[in-house]
Amino acid sequence: MDQLYDAGTIEAVARLKDAAVRLSDLLVLDCRPAVDAWQQAVEARLLPRLKPDFPLVAAICGGGSSGKSTLFNALVGRPLSPTGGRAGINRRPLIAISTQYKEQPGVAEALVDPFGCAPKLLEAAEELASPGDPLLCYEKSLPPGLALLDTPDFDTGAGGSYQNREMAERSLSAADVLIYIFTNANYNNRDNTDFIARMLTTVGTRNSFLVYRVYPSFSDEEVLDHAGTVARNLYGEGAERHVLGVYRAGEDNRVAAGERSVGVVPTGDSRVGLMEALSQMDPRQVKGELHRSIFTDVVHQGRGFAEEVRQANEHLAAYLEGLRAIQRSFVQEALSHLPMDAVVRRFSQIWRDTDPAHVKFMRKTGQVVEGPLQLALRAAKWIRGRKSGKKATLPEGVAAAAMEADLVQAANGLRKASVDPELTIRLSRSDPAVDQMRERIRRLPKHAEAAETSTQGDTATFRIPLPPALAATQEALRSANWSVSLEDMLARQDAPGGLTGELEEELQRLVREQRARMTTFDQIRQTFAAMLNIIPATAAVTYVLHTGDPVGAVGIKVKLAGLFGLNDLYALVAIPATAGMKKADLKQLEALLAPVARAWLTHKLMAIEALFEEKITGALLQKGQVVSAAAADDIQQMDQSLAHCGRALEKMA
Repeated sequence: MDQLYDAGTIEAVARLKDAAVRLSDLLVLDCRPAVDAWQQAVEARLLPRLKPDFPLVAAICGGGSSGKSTLFNALVGRPLSPTGGRAGINRRPLIAISTQYKEQPGVAEALVDPFGCAPKLLEAAEELASPGDPLLCYEKSLPPGLALLDTPDFDTGAGGSYQNREMAERSLSAADVLIYIFTNANYNNRDNTDFIARMLTTVGTRNSFLVYRVYPSFSDEEVLDHAGTVARNLYGEGAERHVLGVYRAGEDNRVAAGERSVGVVPTGDSRVGLMEALSQMDPRQVKGELHRSIFTDVVHQGRGFAEEVRQANEHLAAYLEGLRAIQRSFVQEALSHLPMDAVVRRFSQIWRDTDPAHVKFMRKTGQVVEGPLQLALRAAKWIRGRKSGKKATLPEGVAAAAMEADLVQAANGLRKASVDPELTIRLSRSDPAVDQMRERIRRLPKHAEAAETSTQGDTATFRIPLPPALAATQEALRSANWSVSLEDMLARQDAPGGLTGELEEELQRLVREQRARMTTFDQIRQTFAAMLNIIPATAAVTYVLHTGDPVGAVGIKVKLAGLFGLNDLYALVAIPATAGMKKADLKQLEALLAPVARAWLTHKLMAIEALFEEKITGALLQKGQVVSAAAADDIQQMDQSLAHCGRALEKMA
């Protein structure tokens, strides 16, 4: 027995238990009750009882008025526990051990450790009538190596509310062997036997003695037949391997009233008395076999918990990924009418400011030629845009209203998605994220109810329910004053055409890079005015989020694919026909405008995403990331502990 576990294995079991409890809380798992029962078994029946000199604990259990305390007193040899005809007299456990343990340190502490209390000696029998921690007494009559435990009734109460059930569970979980006493009235009571069966077989399988309190008129065959029913209800098939003996106790009103001791007689093949059978048991052997059984179940159930938390963390990760995808689509929607004109004009101004003196002189001529076309060009573009229904550059006041409407619509859509019981994610079938989402959902447990609900047309639709770990965070978001948050977002968004310091610095950098790349030939061409109007001050610039024809006589489509997680995104820039661009010039212009469009779009995307995260999704994303990271650490610890325990199991085989 003392060689069954090494210190490393005991430590691995402790780490496994702690990680499982933390993860069930962290991920708000439905299996928490099972984890609690498993944890209690580990703490009460495995870890603290590995000392080779620890006594065998035999717990006497049974329903109300079954005669537990009477049997306890009979085995101890004196009336320590109160008895009577009323059920539920004793409300706390009583532990009796041999006086040889009185001076042995650590034994009394280990006996009460499953109850989370310090040892306390019994001073008066009346103490047992009040609920509380177990009491302890030392008895000369008890043989060495044996501790007897008198437990409270586990079925006193009604309607599923049992006044002593929790204390009875803790008492029985701490025992190495059970003595189950029953009567003719309750021997086939499945509620009682199901409770005892759970105590005997949930984690490890413990053996038991059966004591049938019955009238003398019952034959031994009837006693054995009824006891066989109890055994099968407790253990199922193979019950004979775990029932160590069947005994009958006389049904007598004087015994029930506590006026005389109960006689316990062996039935069947055995002729060994109950106390003698208990005394003959080798604590080291019994505990060795029991702990092997418990350890096997602990590892098996630990593997089940590890798989469940792994799947729960996968569910959380899939939800976060889906929420980010939805957020990206609404950020894109919020940018539908944001103007890029000011960005291009500012880039043009920086470019002109850094021109050589002779080029600046030449530009003045270009601007004179270009000037009379400004008003006509803008009016034509605006009228054409309204007739065609296409997005065009709006006057600043109109752009501000359109931008505000887009932001409100996108923000409302994102908030609704964030507070719904499940996410509905729509992705283009060409998006690489589709395959990733399919793989994530494939790994999720069926009870998560995530699924791909539609693959019609060019869109794949996925559904992912809210993970329980985010329920409280989502409820806080739902309860927040959305009107106030929306007003704050509108007040803090960039004004149309407004430039921040960060964007100004980025434009300055882009101008420097473009000038550094200019060849001598480029400089000569610029001198002769070939590049005077590459970005004219009156350039008509329209930003849209889908492929289309630009408004204007000549158009340049600047592809921004993959920017900020978006796919197939374009900036459509309309250039006046008077610019006289040749094909080579258009290509060069496209190369020049692409980084400008990218800088502007990145700035806007980041600004709106930051605003949406602060007011809508941030709490969910942050909570999910914290939970997922913490869960990953504990899952790794569980895997390491299970690997160690698995190697220990192989050595036991």
